[in-house]
Amino acid sequence: MRTAEISDEIIGRRIASPVYSKDGYLLLSQGSIVNDKILSKLEHHAISTVKILDSLSEGIEPTGIIEEKQMVESIRVVKNVFENVLYNEANGVSTAIPPDQMDLVEEVIQSLIDALEKTENLLYTVVEMLDTTEYTYKHSVNVAILSILTAKAMNYDTPDIKNIALGAFLHDVGKMVNDQDLINKPGKLTLEERKKIEEHPQYGFNIVKDISNLPYTVKQIVLLHHEKLDGSGYPFGLKGIEIPEFVRIVTVCDMYDAMTTDRIYRGKMPIYTTLEILMTDAVYKIDRNIYRHMTENICIYPPGSGVVLSDGRVGIVSFYRATNPVRPHVRVIDINTDLLNMQVVEVNLEKEHTMFVIDTWDVNQFKKGFKPKTKPKSSLRSQIDDEVNEMIEEVQNVPIVTDKGKVLQLFIEDTKTEAI
Repeated sequence: MRTAEISDEIIGRRIASPVYSKDGYLLLSQGSIVNDKILSKLEHHAISTVKILDSLSEGIEPTGIIEEKQMVESIRVVKNVFENVLYNEANGVSTAIPPDQMDLVEEVIQSLIDALEKTENLLYTVVEMLDTTEYTYKHSVNVAILSILTAKAMNYDTPDIKNIALGAFLHDVGKMVNDQDLINKPGKLTLEERKKIEEHPQYGFNIVKDISNLPYTVKQIVLLHHEKLDGSGYPFGLKGIEIPEFVRIVTVCDMYDAMTTDRIYRGKMPIYTTLEILMTDAVYKIDRNIYRHMTENICIYPPGSGVVLSDGRVGIVSFYRATNPVRPHVRVIDINTDLLNMQVVEVNLEKEHTMFVIDTWDVNQFKKGFKPKTKPKSSLRSQIDDEVNEMIEEVQNVPIVTDKGKVLQLFIEDTKTEAI
């Protein structure tokens, strides 16, 4: 099976796994065949992707680290909490989160921790289920999951992991006090608009500060998750050891998910591009030790994703081992044939030592005559997508060592890459 975007292209395809609404209700059962009515139903419920069965991905099992039903329920809880804050703010009522909702949040966090204990052989992949208007809610859950994995890799004990996850889950609650037209603006923010949105950590702290049984660790994460080690963050411009380590964990995970998820104003970035940008930021802005531990849990090439090999062939990842995720098994395909006549060859990069992945491509764009990029990238950042260039704030020369050992002088963007 593979993940496919909602479009006319999936009509006639069989659904490979159950599809749930944003409220947690079952929309489609496994095995349903998509027709015009089902397509309209999916669009009505703002479902952005589904898992389908076809000859291109037959036998491939996408390995989500959290079951989809649990993800939907987690997103539903955070949405209810955040929208309650939004409603109260609009009606001049106290925006404090009531005890019954905090109980639900803690139950969700505990269930995520318990689920992740059972998936030690799987790596984190971004979950794309709902459209970009639901970004803040699913982003909060994604950051909580990745923060749990990172804190666990750093040998935090369970109570501290839970507090870090709680902070990650609530880190953007202050955005509910911001002007929602700015939060959902499809274009680039002006400097003035950006400054207004940068007030959301303080708004969030005001919402959680008086919750008596909420650990101060959680409140600090909500307030400080946009601070950077070099003092370039906000709201206080803290530096170095002024920023607690548990806050830094959420900061790195927040930045990673913001870049690898579709936004209203831009598409998601490839995982390898995101990690390269964060690696650059790890020199001055973010904690390099946390970055290292986070990347240990990232699946760079998830099953069902498209890759380009160093010999110019293209394929779909069919399997990976958590101990060697950069050398997946790849189902090589002939892009000059249609799906009905598709012939594939399995290549195990763990055994093919002279071959490696040089790029990725969108499997949803596959059709006869489609030509993914096949020119190898000469360095870690030899070509930057237009979306990245739009986010450039400053430019500096940084020496980067390529796979061939040559040092190149590349312009590496010092970007505002985190979710603002």
